[in-house]
Amino acid sequence: MAGLIPQAFIDELLERSDIVEVIQRRVSLKKAGREFAACCPFHGEKTPSFYVSPQKQFYHCFGCGAHGTAISFLMEYENLSFPEAVEQLAEQAGLEVPREAGGDDKREAHAPLYEALNAAADYYVQQLRQTPKAVEYLKNRGIDGTTARDYQIGWAPPSGLIEALKPRFTPQQLVDAGLAARRDDGGIRERFRTRIMFPIRDRRGRITGFGGRLIEDGEPKYLNSPESEVFHKGQVIYGLFEARKANTRLDDIVVVEGYMDVVGLAHAGFRRAVACMGTALTRAHLDSLFRQVSRITLCFDGDAAGRRAAWRSLAEALPAIQGLREVRVLFLPEGDDPDSLVLRDGLAGWEERLAGALPLSETLVRLLREEHPTDTAEGRTRFAHAAMKLVATTRDPLFRDQLVERIAEETHLSHERLEQVLSEQPPEPARATASGSGGDLPANPTASRAPGGESPPALWGALLARVLQHPELDWSQPEIRQLVELPGVAAATLRELLAALDENPERHTAGLLERFREERHFQRLMALAHQALDDGEVAVTRQTALDCARQLLRQHYRSRIRELTRPGTELGTEQRAELARLTEQLQRFDRPQ
Repeated sequence: MAGLIPQAFIDELLERSDIVEVIQRRVSLKKAGREFAACCPFHGEKTPSFYVSPQKQFYHCFGCGAHGTAISFLMEYENLSFPEAVEQLAEQAGLEVPREAGGDDKREAHAPLYEALNAAADYYVQQLRQTPKAVEYLKNRGIDGTTARDYQIGWAPPSGLIEALKPRFTPQQLVDAGLAARRDDGGIRERFRTRIMFPIRDRRGRITGFGGRLIEDGEPKYLNSPESEVFHKGQVIYGLFEARKANTRLDDIVVVEGYMDVVGLAHAGFRRAVACMGTALTRAHLDSLFRQVSRITLCFDGDAAGRRAAWRSLAEALPAIQGLREVRVLFLPEGDDPDSLVLRDGLAGWEERLAGALPLSETLVRLLREEHPTDTAEGRTRFAHAAMKLVATTRDPLFRDQLVERIAEETHLSHERLEQVLSEQPPEPARATASGSGGDLPANPTASRAPGGESPPALWGALLARVLQHPELDWSQPEIRQLVELPGVAAATLRELLAALDENPERHTAGLLERFREERHFQRLMALAHQALDDGEVAVTRQTALDCARQLLRQHYRSRIRELTRPGTELGTEQRAELARLTEQLQRFDRPQ
């Protein structure tokens, strides 16, 4: 499968494929107005929250947040790579996938890394069988041979891996795979030595890295693979592949601290635990987990470090709550962890403890109360201000209302007064864009809001959402076309969207989205494509987009005028002409429409 798949073929493939037919072959869909509905195939539920739009050629689950095109569905449902999903869809459409010369498929470019990692895993497993002290350690931790086999647990000896893999892999390949590190003299040394080894897999089951644990005194106690072309700590979730393999339909997932907890719980029969490999829980982790289930339980130690970790995770989880998503929090007894608890109390005791996990909202109240006791007026005031800063980060309006109501009970303040405080909160700082700078493409756009005094990220989100969701409309208005000349990722995205529509005005939402699959901001565009719009009439959609465009142009003109008129700035002939042009354009926008 060498070579890149031409974008023109992807466009044609999506035009000739019907997402309803693709999904109907795997999921029972029922007509629901202009769309089709079903119980989501990506998480357990009893009432349908999974909808497929034949107009947009797009699916979205209001429960777990899963969404995408026909290609995305095959990738998620069948655990396929992008080229494999394209191949399968093309076969159904009776098309042959062409390849462009001059570029290697990323999968083939990374193949030696996957092969080296897989060979290392086999080597570590073989070494474990020959190392009684490592086997004894696992037995003492309650890990038997079956569980060790299921998770492919191994042992890294003091040396030997490089020699064992030398005939098949170059030193640089071992370094690139994270199995070795360069010495000062240019040679290589093994990264993992005298450690229990836990392979880390991606959603397709490929080994992307390792976690290693010392069984004797030493530092660091835990060591993970370094960042590489195939291993990204902020995204990887240990045990998720195994959990999906053990449960054809996951109802919930429990996030624990480390791989020993995951494996220890699995040995006890609890196969729904995962870990984030020693890194803090990120929005990317949450998004990945919510694509599998609608309910997540986060486990933390009961000590001060556990409280700090809970605060960090709470800040990430609040904006991720929407629709049927639910996050619960379990604080463990100080000095205990999940694998020690399940060893002592058994599976039934562990399940009973999980049942007592607190909702995220109640965890927020309890943590705030610990920092700002509410037995005085001053404490309640501090509590309210701290709470509103966190509530301001939420995205689901119903969840936000419930939080405000709960905080009103705690602080003896009215709902209306807290809403006023909430309205005074500064907007949440925009997250980094695909280019790594600027903030003009929001991660969680409020696309349904009409423009007013919103920030550029919100305005860009509202505009791009309407272009993506309504490609059938005429987007040739001068104000919108002028935007593509502005700097930034969002302007470049709009430029490509409009160019695609100029080429083929019949394109649907899915066809537009697939042009950006290799871009880092692809997931943000996917979010825009299913963002709820409160426009009602099509005329309102067009007018809202125009209002956004005008507001963005105003902000750009004013910013540039401020730069040109900054005290001490000497203007040449071109700058003076630019200033006059910008001033005239700004005056034109400020006239009544």
